[in-house]
Amino acid sequence: MTITYPFPFNAVCLVKEGNKINFDTPLFEKKINQNISLNISRELEINPKNIFRNLKKLVGEKVKKGDIIASKKGLFTSKKVRCPDDGIIKEIDHHQGILIIETADKKKSQVLSPFKGEVEKVNKDSLVVNLSKAQEFSLKKASQDFGGEVFYFTPSSELSTNDVLKKIIFCEHISSYLQVKSEALGALGYVTSQELPENTKSFTSLVKNEEDIKKIHKLKHPYCTIISKSAKIYFYQ
Repeated sequence: MTITYPFPFNAVCLVKEGNKINFDTPLFEKKINQNISLNISRELEINPKNIFRNLKKLVGEKVKKGDIIASKKGLFTSKKVRCPDDGIIKEIDHHQGILIIETADKKKSQVLSPFKGEVEKVNKDSLVVNLSKAQEFSLKKASQDFGGEVFYFTPSSELSTNDVLKKIIFCEHISSYLQVKSEALGALGYVTSQELPENTKSFTSLVKNEEDIKKIHKLKHPYCTIISKSAKIYFYQ
């Protein structure tokens, strides 16, 4: 089965057609975005609710370092707020008088592949990958794109580091105790049909249809990939 994986905005693909990739393969590179907050109200000494009268840029506009973002003319002097870096106006808060600029840092971050397969085609904004003997299922939601080797958890399972280290735990539901224990043992994430009992920083996803749980357990394919944008999960060999 082939799947289409959409790239995030401004991502640079690091693989080529014909490449065999796995979960350790750098898939794309992306500049790290950061937000810069400018307190327009304080800088211009104006009421926050009046900042729109003084702004020179609007939400969604691209700005360059040194551009005038806002200004206020007085009788003898004028005040100006200049853009500290290249970016895009992300938000204007007229309650606090703050303007937020999203900038692309010079640093770059490499993102590893969420699947194991072969690259069939590299498009401008997506990648077509072939997964071996894959089965597709629907999700209610997913925290983000992720993938890896699967550990099929059952009530009789005894968790150990070898069982769950860097693996995705698949089960209908998991107790609070076992969730905490599996995370301590290095679990990568969870695919369940019920919400996790505890808050987590691990990857999570919820299977949409209850009847799919048994189907997936019966397949027992060793790998899975979650695509959050399409709300799909693929189990494959």
